[in-house]
Amino acid sequence: MKKGLFLGLLAASLMAGPVQADTTASASHEVLERVVMLSRHGVRSPTKGLAELRRLSDQDWPAWPVDRGILTPHGADAIRQLGLYLGAQYRWRGLLTANSCPAENSIFVWGDSGDQRTRASAQALADGLAPGCGLKAHGLAPDSPDVLFDAASGGACPMDAAEATKAVIAANGGDIATVPASVAPALAALVQVVAPKACAPGVASNSPAGACFATGPAKVVDKGGEVKVDGPLARGAMLAESVFLEYVQGMPADQVGWGRAGTPQALAAILPVHDYQADLTRRTPYIPSHNGALLARQIVAGVTGEAPAAPLAPPLAPVPAGARLISILGHDTNLSNVAGLLGLDWTLPGQPDKTAPDTTLAFEVSRDTATGKRYVRVALYYQTLEDLRQAAALTPAHPAGKVDLPLPACGGDRCTVEDFATLVRKAVPAACWR
Repeated sequence: MKKGLFLGLLAASLMAGPVQADTTASASHEVLERVVMLSRHGVRSPTKGLAELRRLSDQDWPAWPVDRGILTPHGADAIRQLGLYLGAQYRWRGLLTANSCPAENSIFVWGDSGDQRTRASAQALADGLAPGCGLKAHGLAPDSPDVLFDAASGGACPMDAAEATKAVIAANGGDIATVPASVAPALAALVQVVAPKACAPGVASNSPAGACFATGPAKVVDKGGEVKVDGPLARGAMLAESVFLEYVQGMPADQVGWGRAGTPQALAAILPVHDYQADLTRRTPYIPSHNGALLARQIVAGVTGEAPAAPLAPPLAPVPAGARLISILGHDTNLSNVAGLLGLDWTLPGQPDKTAPDTTLAFEVSRDTATGKRYVRVALYYQTLEDLRQAAALTPAHPAGKVDLPLPACGGDRCTVEDFATLVRKAVPAACWR
């Protein structure tokens, strides 16, 4: 898109009115000064190969247009649409320049270098935030690990495997093999989608129909400093998400779960398996306090506008001093870790996956013009199930979903910047905050 076309579209969006009605700032005489966003990458193919998926199911899985774990063109389109929407909203709210491309370094986008899906999603989001302006996403060298997104296994904030195991087992009711009653109906629904023959009563695990993914032992394992759970719930979580991804990729309904999960209602019935497993292994407090430690430090640095001091600076993204919109592009694990560390939780109307592709946590810093005090509010932006499936344009008439999240540690919907920094620091082990 050429710059002239960008300015024309921008003018049209401003004439159409605010992207989403938000009267908080005007009512309280607050001016938006800085935003730090943490986003999940866009729609990708399953991270497991088709042969591995087949071993856990009754039928062959549909082919994808990309290799496993890769951002699809459809996924890039969808996250670009969210970028267009967020860029227009923050221009309307005065954070970004309204009549031209953004000033140099005023928008800074950093993606996890370790995966193609995060690198490509970071660039697609940048293209949307400032269309036609040549905004480039940043990151480490492609395919190199970025410890910012994985502080525990990266060695920046290592976990004690025994403590992590104890915490996860306790969070699951004291027995890691137990399927909680709240999740059992979703697991049963998933069986009927993925493996109704292999999991039928009386079918032996070594029968030609294959082993049932929903049975067998469960255990907590330490995989290079990252705690994982192996067993029926873990396999079910992966399978449920793989079916979900077929839907949001836009595959025909008769291909989504072999036609058994091609509706929003069917997906809503199986996704609790994925959400529960994610909460268990990513939000159980001991885990996010370690694995989310660097991201928490990055968010505080962005919110306060301060450059992180050495020796912690190298693992953090090199945010320019003048950045007003900072976007960190990672994974659903990162969203869950930060949410768990801060005590944030949510449900998303129209979206059964709590950390669906493109979901974005926004830490918005406003200054009260009467008192000079600065406050942090947290909002979550997302696309509904159907908007992801269609890669739909998000407009004033058809906005992105938004959920305002209270900060429990502050006892309300906002914290002062100083209180926010203090509460985040308290949530991270002292040894991991230097």
